[in-house]
Amino acid sequence: MLFYSHIFIIVNAVFSLILIVGLTALAFTAPEKALSSLIDGSTSAVGFGIKLFSIYAVWLSVMTLWRKMRFDVFLSEKIKPLLKKLFPKENETCYAHLAVNLSANLLGMGSAGTPAGMLAIEEMKERKNRTMLLVVNSTSIQLIPTTIVALRSSYGATTDIILPTLLSTIFTTVCGIVSVKLLIK
Repeated sequence: MLFYSHIFIIVNAVFSLILIVGLTALAFTAPEKALSSLIDGSTSAVGFGIKLFSIYAVWLSVMTLWRKMRFDVFLSEKIKPLLKKLFPKENETCYAHLAVNLSANLLGMGSAGTPAGMLAIEEMKERKNRTMLLVVNSTSIQLIPTTIVALRSSYGATTDIILPTLLSTIFTTVCGIVSVKLLIK
């Protein structure tokens, strides 16, 4: 838990520094726009936060239902051969958490699968497996990028992004897996 608190402090420091530098630069270059920029930015941030909250609430509910229906166990059994190759020497509980996490990523709702990913990391014994999970989650193959599609549709976008997203995420995931297999001992 100590590790997470250090990351939290570092992230807060970085974002505070970005805010201070940005406001200072704005105050010197266009002081008349500083207050209106803050108000406009906070208004759009609240609206965006409400949209994200709604999307995440739906998908977290879906993930909870999956667990209650034991779909995670079913899915874990179906993708266990792949999981055992990517994450060797782990226990069954870890594989169940990995199945939920990776299936959420496949369906484009990675944030809803984050709690399962964190539980999987807590169960993992191998450092290389933790690195692999971090890489696979960061690059995550998305069959249907549901969060992005929902956000784009809420802003009125009409272009199709599913095929480009699928191709780019497959490419980055394969590159990440190969990198971890070759570089991490």
